[in-house]
Amino acid sequence: MCGRFTSTASPEELMRQFGVTILENLQPRWNVAPGQSALVIQQSGLHAEAVHAKWGLPPASSKQSFLINARMETVTEKPTFRDAFAARRCLVAATGWYEWSAPRQPWHIQLRDGGLMGFGGLLFTRGGKPHFVVMTSAAEGELRAIHHRQPLVLPRSSWHGWLTCDGRTAEQYLQVVSTRQFNWYRVGPAVGKTTEDHPRLVTPLDEAELAAEKSTSRAAGAAQSQGDLFAREQVRYRQP
Repeated sequence: MCGRFTSTASPEELMRQFGVTILENLQPRWNVAPGQSALVIQQSGLHAEAVHAKWGLPPASSKQSFLINARMETVTEKPTFRDAFAARRCLVAATGWYEWSAPRQPWHIQLRDGGLMGFGGLLFTRGGKPHFVVMTSAAEGELRAIHHRQPLVLPRSSWHGWLTCDGRTAEQYLQVVSTRQFNWYRVGPAVGKTTEDHPRLVTPLDEAELAAEKSTSRAAGAAQSQGDLFAREQVRYRQP
């Protein structure tokens, strides 16, 4: 899945890569979380334009949940997503994303050159305001060791077609960037807090921090094992 991402490209880089006009002084985002606003690129007539949209699709009824992702493999089948896939596709401007491996160990993943990415996204309108979800694909290669899903990172060569094609040909742009173009590394737990949004979040953990974390994890595992043993003994002694 994709539950957090970074969007730190400068306005100049966004305009150069996406061919849009940005007049505002955008601030870099180091921890975009569901429910927050982010920059997305949509097609408007003959031109692409940058707009702010809120990440996540509020439920239409009490039986539905708050949706932040749409699976690439089933997007044309799901009633919630198929109309948006046919006519309201967008690119989510990102420079990386965070993923957690067990047990709750955060990683930062980015292109090897640290450059701008375009996540495949879908746009919706709720209460007169734009919302988006991030499309996901199955994780490939070594990334599967972190999580089995990842954002749908579209190749730059597909950006224009993704925005401009009609629904009948959109599936041909469901391509993914090769895992070989990414690098990833462990980061600290502060990214788990939605109130944290600063460059230190993407600082790699050093060897001492990784060693300390492993030591803490081993100690916690030993304590859990002791607790489980004690609980089993208590149950055994209670039995008549």
